[in-house]
Amino acid sequence: MNITISHTQSNIDPSATYSDESFPTVLAGLESEYSAALKITYPDAEIEFVNSDDTYSVKIGGTGTDDPSEIEDNVSRICSDVFETGCFWI
Repeated sequence: MNITISHTQSNIDPSATYSDESFPTVLAGLESEYSAALKITYPDAEIEFVNSDDTYSVKIGGTGTDDPSEIEDNVSRICSDVFETGCFWI
């Protein structure tokens, strides 16, 4: 299964708390936290992050017989939970 998550600096940090120079560290932390949390539920998933204005878009591919919309909802919930913990902010 492939999980593609789209986000940008403006929708992760809309108040521009972090400068353009320091944001890559925040982004790397967030993507690492997302990956770790998603791998718990979907250990075989290939996770890709895309810089796109399609705010928090989640796309699922290669699910076989599983319902992609159900997986999208679950992935969105997992990502939302990770974002709420805030463990990626520096």
